[in-house]
Amino acid sequence: MTIREEQSGPSGMGEMERGTPQRLEARYRMWTLAWSALCVLFAVWSLAWGVGAATGASDAWAYSVAGLVLLACALWARRSAIRNSPPRHL
Repeated sequence: MTIREEQSGPSGMGEMERGTPQRLEARYRMWTLAWSALCVLFAVWSLAWGVGAATGASDAWAYSVAGLVLLACALWARRSAIRNSPPRHL
């Protein structure tokens, strides 16, 4: 085995053991993706109930407002997750 073969480690993201930077980066990316998906879900929910309220469904405004409040909370949490993530180096 040559020296070059010995030095070449695993390809891809590298080791995903506890405490490694790759594992922490993956965790922060998953939090960001999860909050983004939740924001989309609440936005669709609010939009659907808003359309229902426009067409005359009973109590649709309450569900629409509740969805908007939850959307605002999810957007705040997503922004916090992005802000608290470690800086990305090029």
